[in-house]
Amino acid sequence: MKSWIALILGTCILIACNESTIEKVEDTYDNQQPKKVSFYQLVDGKEVKVEEKEFYANGQLKMSGKLENGLREGEWKAYFEDGKVQSEGFFTAGKRTGSAKVYFPNGQLRYEGQYEDNEQVGHWKFYNEKGTLVTEKDY
Repeated sequence: MKSWIALILGTCILIACNESTIEKVEDTYDNQQPKKVSFYQLVDGKEVKVEEKEFYANGQLKMSGKLENGLREGEWKAYFEDGKVQSEGFFTAGKRTGSAKVYFPNGQLRYEGQYEDNEQVGHWKFYNEKGTLVTEKDY
């Protein structure tokens, strides 16, 4: 009996927490699968977009990340249609910043480097599909 009460209480807490986030399908494919889904939170009575997700027509996640003041913020990831990570990077106030990695469809790292204020900076490394370092470049 106690486990049922705990389960019901936990479910109510989850529902209450999720009520503060509004999920909206912004665009769909011809097959009615979601293409773009946005997540909003109520701030001072207004809906503020805080996250975006894009999907492939097969329903697989294509890209996702958080927003702040309408701009990309924090980590964003893109995926190949099979679900493997295609790229990962960070944003501050809508600009690329920090580490960035891009992968081949086979999962091998394609290149990696750093961004600062939307510009490539520092030492970048580029690899082939077998994972062998091919070239390096300083920005």
